[in-house]
Amino acid sequence: MKIAFVSNYLNHHQLFLCNHLMDKCEEFYFIATEPIPESRIKLGYDDMNSIYDYVIRIYENEDQKKYGHSIIKNYDVVIFGACPAKFINMRMRKNKLSFIYSERLLKKGLWRRYIPSTRRKIYERIIKYKDKNLYVLCASAYTSYDLSLCGFFNKCYKWGYFPELDKKDIKTLMENKNKDYNKLLCVGRLINGKCTKDAIFVAKRLMLNNVPFTMDIIGMGNYEKPLKLLVKLLGLTKKIRFLGSMPPEEVKKHMEAANIFIFTSNYKEGWGAVINEAMSCGCAIVASHAVGSVPYLIENKVNGFIYRSGNISELYYKVKHLIQDPDLQYEFGMKAYETMNHTWNADVAASRFLEFSGSLLVKKTKYYRNGPCSMAYIIEQDWFQ
Repeated sequence: MKIAFVSNYLNHHQLFLCNHLMDKCEEFYFIATEPIPESRIKLGYDDMNSIYDYVIRIYENEDQKKYGHSIIKNYDVVIFGACPAKFINMRMRKNKLSFIYSERLLKKGLWRRYIPSTRRKIYERIIKYKDKNLYVLCASAYTSYDLSLCGFFNKCYKWGYFPELDKKDIKTLMENKNKDYNKLLCVGRLINGKCTKDAIFVAKRLMLNNVPFTMDIIGMGNYEKPLKLLVKLLGLTKKIRFLGSMPPEEVKKHMEAANIFIFTSNYKEGWGAVINEAMSCGCAIVASHAVGSVPYLIENKVNGFIYRSGNISELYYKVKHLIQDPDLQYEFGMKAYETMNHTWNADVAASRFLEFSGSLLVKKTKYYRNGPCSMAYIIEQDWFQ
């Protein structure tokens, strides 16, 4: 099978999926429609467009542009990510099997579907092809809901982001986590929508109730100064450390040492790949129900805790419960790793995508009960009560 992935530029969220598709396909190309921004290069990101041989850079010269366009028109299967709608239209003229790889479309508010420019964008990328050979790979549990509000139904499948999965001796890793003085960890940009202040308020309540813990916060952003001031005002400077940004390898070391990973984002969080990474490191997860990946990755009280977004009391009691129950920490961490190892990883996603696409090419549909390529049923925002 010949497969192409069309997006703006190759990044770390897509890399491992692309590598597995490259290994499993008859032919595979990533078609980059633009160079990686210089701002990302300055932040230390690699120019993956130039590193990997399977990348066609159609912005560089006419030959690559023509070759890329030919692939889009003629390959068996094409996945469209963050690219101009004209490429989707180019493919849909031939009505050949295609997929839109999409986070939720209305994460800034359901009301935005009434804005003419937003409706037009969604229509031009997806809705106008609802009766064509086009399907949606949902990189958020809320994508299918957003699309249903715009008139697109029944052609949505679970997907996501698939960071690198390091095979670990998980039992040894879990046994090495310090259960006597719990390390809480938050990772993400310090911006509006991440709601990091909620974790800080939980830390204050833990301290007042003499619950032993430390908390590390990894990331930078325009909310860094206000959050540091809040920590100082609440008397938490001996409990909470701000570690700034660091390479992924260093983040992973902190995750491997952490007991509990707290993720507090609201509906503006498209997927939240750090949850994948923390689960792969055996962390006990406590995550907001509003995060796009949570309804797919976390089974409440089985491989982690889910709490209602913004409900600080609920977040506090679930974190406290885990601190006071090391056996439950261990159970959640083990099952979280199993979820990543057996189901939600790039290898499984690539294999399933090939099987699923192959079935559609012969006018059949292969069904999976859960995980990548299973049906993405509509999940409304207030699903978790």
